[in-house]
Amino acid sequence: MQDNPQFGIAAFKLLYNLLSRISPAQLHESPFAQSIPFHDKDTILQEDLSKEIVKLLDLAFQFASEQDKPLYYSTGQISTYFGVSITTINNWLREKRLSYPSMDNKPSFKQARIPDTAIYKAPNGNETILREIIAEYNCRKASEPVYQDVERVKELVKTMMVFEGNYGGTYEEVVVRLGDPALSTDWKWSRDAEEWRYLMREISGER
Repeated sequence: MQDNPQFGIAAFKLLYNLLSRISPAQLHESPFAQSIPFHDKDTILQEDLSKEIVKLLDLAFQFASEQDKPLYYSTGQISTYFGVSITTINNWLREKRLSYPSMDNKPSFKQARIPDTAIYKAPNGNETILREIIAEYNCRKASEPVYQDVERVKELVKTMMVFEGNYGGTYEEVVVRLGDPALSTDWKWSRDAEEWRYLMREISGER
């Protein structure tokens, strides 16, 4: 860098800009951010350049370490991701089909906190990191609600159409003809009207 100052400055700016994109808040809150004039990085002294690049590299390693920290899950959560019972998860832990380096050999894993870096070994011998299984589950669930909601609304509409067919009109039209169901002596109309109103609230999204 002493032979080519511009290369050193370019390397410094590249590292800084990269870190500012990855974790801007942590970068600007760090003591390092206060130590040099970031508003004019081109004017940094050559004698300080190597030191500042080393500081940037240290920050980069810190950020990488934090990103690698595992998330921990209970056996109940893990059972949801796999679609099996908690008992099955406990059996997998005892049999080391679901394993991680710090796990203990104990008869019960009821209070276990399982890292997403744990390895699941399938019956065919294939191994998958738990993090990938969780990501796949979340991706699948993210697309399910929309489909499920649409299907549910379809069923609600079908049921409402049955009421309209039975009473020969919309809810409002039937109320005009038969009167306020809350005041009616016709228990069947009162009961059906209550369910009818429920269907309309659910379909419209009102709760």
